[in-house]
Amino acid sequence: MLARDKFLDTLRSRLSLSEIVGEKVKLTRKGREYHGLCPFHHEKTPSFTVNNEKEFYHCFGCGAHGDVIRFLTEIHKLTFMEAVNELAARAGLTIPTEMIGRNEGPKENLAPLLEALQETNLWYQKNLVQGKFNEALRYTESRGIRPETLQKFELGYAPDGYHILEEHLKEKGFAESVLLETGLSAQGEERKAPYDRFRGRLMFPIHNTKKQVVAFGGRLLDKGEPKYLNSPETPLFSKGKLLYGYVFAKEKAASDPVLIVEGYMDVISLHQAGYKGAVAPLGTALTEDQILLAWRLDPEPILCFDGDSAGLKAAARAAERVLPLLKPGYSLRFVFLPQGEDPDSLVRKSTEFQKLLLGAQSLLDTLWMFLTQGKTFDTPEKKTALQQQYTLWTQAIKHGDVGKNYLFAFKDLFYKKIVRKNEGNTHFTPLKRKNVNLLSIHEHLLLAILINHPNLLDETSDDLTFLEFKEARLHEMRETILQFYANNTSQEETLKDFLLKSGFEDEVERLLSPQVLLHGAFAKASASFEEAQEGWKEIFSRLERRSAKEDLCSAQDSLAKEMSPEAWKRFKMLKKSTMLHD
Repeated sequence: MLARDKFLDTLRSRLSLSEIVGEKVKLTRKGREYHGLCPFHHEKTPSFTVNNEKEFYHCFGCGAHGDVIRFLTEIHKLTFMEAVNELAARAGLTIPTEMIGRNEGPKENLAPLLEALQETNLWYQKNLVQGKFNEALRYTESRGIRPETLQKFELGYAPDGYHILEEHLKEKGFAESVLLETGLSAQGEERKAPYDRFRGRLMFPIHNTKKQVVAFGGRLLDKGEPKYLNSPETPLFSKGKLLYGYVFAKEKAASDPVLIVEGYMDVISLHQAGYKGAVAPLGTALTEDQILLAWRLDPEPILCFDGDSAGLKAAARAAERVLPLLKPGYSLRFVFLPQGEDPDSLVRKSTEFQKLLLGAQSLLDTLWMFLTQGKTFDTPEKKTALQQQYTLWTQAIKHGDVGKNYLFAFKDLFYKKIVRKNEGNTHFTPLKRKNVNLLSIHEHLLLAILINHPNLLDETSDDLTFLEFKEARLHEMRETILQFYANNTSQEETLKDFLLKSGFEDEVERLLSPQVLLHGAFAKASASFEEAQEGWKEIFSRLERRSAKEDLCSAQDSLAKEMSPEAWKRFKMLKKSTMLHD
């Protein structure tokens, strides 16, 4: 048995699962097991059991199952190693070096730094409620922060002096090197001796995922710059890896969304108003690590941005940054606040903020907004540029199936909103059987080829996306075929079966009938892949030529109505294109 496995077995045996679960769930003993209401889903009748002998819990309602490590990772949203560290500390065990990692090297003793930060946090909190610093308390009252909220978020005050904190911590036995290493003291060029970094500021402690204070943010109460100041990077603190308010958001209900907002006061106001999932980056644009951290609590966090140009730019950066991280079930949603409003002001207006959250945009819709808002796509060049940009974005998605679905979704939006933006053209009148013409035959043959040779979709799906079928049902069938191509990764179901299941029995029967297949043997199931491939190319080429001629006629009509340079340029371009096709 590996040392890792042996250690984990020892860890589980040293701990009482019912005792740890009992800290979160009221358990009642029944024989050898404990029963209670499941913490992973809402229920009125207990279906959750804990068995100490077998060292696992199980819910007969939702199927939740696991050991003591799994319980901590699910309940407290810890990583595996964070849960192991916490449990090892409880059990008095030392984690084997092979589990810690070979490349980490000897660990620095961070205990003095954590102690200094915690002592500072307590000192700041005492300062806030002292009469001589009532300016800071008056500010919190003006922002509507209640005393219990101040206590929950441990807000404090840093007096306006260069050595007040330094003297306090040195009296408590902390060395100057610790003050510098934690970022509580700074050392600049103008002042050779270290001095207090935070002065005359309302203080917000920043916690790590274990609820230890690792840094501070401070808001200046008087005029001056910078308005907000954060601790520097330290052995304990990296501003791109943590989210302000995360330790409080961990206690939210499973149904509450994670709301990623801009600043400390937004987080505090939202929590106070009942939005328990509010968190904020720490003075930086949202990072990959912060997205992954938010995903521990909610697979689709909502990002709340100002509706101005700066907010839109920040949203665009976040949308692009998340693309390589996307995986099934995990994404981002977006809300844009009205001009001049922030979450704090909106929650004071009854249901305004809740209405915005209910209308949160998906990542796909937000990306499409950035691609198209305020732009026109009236030339082939502009349309091509749009296609190139969304193709680049989908290529950034590392998960193959998610990337394929995004590409399909973008093509669908392009077709519906760019190619067919005239709503009057979105519904076609089915051609009657007696009026079947060459165009109808070509459309039928193309779909028959794909039903009998679905492997062609790998090379024809792009062309299929932009085909305009004249029959409404064939257009719907085209959409269903593209959905099949995007989602059927297992290839356990044939395209024909998928279409039949989707309600296209009559259409499939008609497309595969002798009356259609007599026009092209390459569409038959008995045809070789190469024959079907050549048949598709020939039929698609004919449809392209027909479409080009229709566009040319339209351009000619436009030119006759208005002899503008733009109309003439479009006519010449289409004329040249038609000649090339011919």
